[in-house]
Amino acid sequence: MDNREKRLIESFTTVGGVLLLFGAAVYITGWSYAPYLYFAGSLLFACGQFADRYNGDDRTIKRLRFQQVLGACFLLFTTVLMFADGIHSFLLNDTSITPGLRSFLLDITRKNNWIVTLSIGALFELYSSFRLDHLSKEQN
Repeated sequence: MDNREKRLIESFTTVGGVLLLFGAAVYITGWSYAPYLYFAGSLLFACGQFADRYNGDDRTIKRLRFQQVLGACFLLFTTVLMFADGIHSFLLNDTSITPGLRSFLLDITRKNNWIVTLSIGALFELYSSFRLDHLSKEQN
């Protein structure tokens, strides 16, 4: 991977990180466009994480890269839960859905479930980025 591709991946990750952080912070206020902002940020961030490859043999770095990709997947799933909050009230009033499925969907779309997946994704990203930085300093 040359420097131009590396800079492009870093810029995707940086812009995506800022957008998803801003979207998550503004979502709490109830702004209707916040999930879309978060979605754009998480998509850019995940694209940056997926495009950043490691081709070496170090098992620790491979594990940490897998944790980063898994964290990006959790951040993407958070988007689904953010949009699901909007259909929660619809599910409460809809009686055409079978009771078992309705109960399952209500449990998934319960308010603020998105915070759990956001926290898990952020912890994966934070831990792996600090460990990767520490390993790169040890090797140099």
